[in-house]
Amino acid sequence: MKTSRFDQSSASGTSASVRHQNASRARTSTAAKLIAGAAATLLAANTTFAADAPVQKVVVRSVAYFDFDQASIRPQDQAKILAEVGKMQGVTWQTVTATGHTDSIGPAAYNEKLSEERAASVKTYLVGKGLDPAMINTAAKAAAAPLAKNGSARGRAKNRRAEIEFQGVRAVQP
Repeated sequence: MKTSRFDQSSASGTSASVRHQNASRARTSTAAKLIAGAAATLLAANTTFAADAPVQKVVVRSVAYFDFDQASIRPQDQAKILAEVGKMQGVTWQTVTATGHTDSIGPAAYNEKLSEERAASVKTYLVGKGLDPAMINTAAKAAAAPLAKNGSARGRAKNRRAEIEFQGVRAVQP
C-alpha cells in the first residue's frame, strides 16, 4: 500500500509541509478578506459630500513587482495591492493610477511596451476585483524612473514594478 506524505507525518499528526500549507491558506484567506473590503470601499465611490462639508484628500500607494520580461503580477503581490486600501475607513475613492516600469535590459521600445502591459495587468486585476474600469488610469515609464541602480540583479528586480496610487477623499469631522 502506498502511503501519502500526510500519512508519513510526524507523531503530532501534522507534517511540516501540511503546517506550511495551512499557514499559507490562512494568510491567503486574510488577504482575500482585505481585498474584498478594499474593493467594496473602492466601489462606494458614488458617495457625495455636502458642498460646505470639509474633506481631506487621501492618497494610498502600493507596488507590485514583476519577474524578468513578465507582465503578470506575482501572486505574493496581488494581496498587497489592496491591503492598505482595505484598512482605510470612510474614504470615497475617486481614481486609481497604475504606472508600469521596467529595468534597463532590452531595447527602449520593448521596455515601453512591457511597462504598458504591466500597468494594464494591474488594471485588469483591479477590474477583476470589482473596480470600475473608468476610474483606473494607466501610464508607462519603461526604464525612465528607476528606484535602484540597474547594475545588479537586485537593483533591476526593484525596477520591474508597477506603482499604484489610489486617490480619494474623506469627510473631516468638525
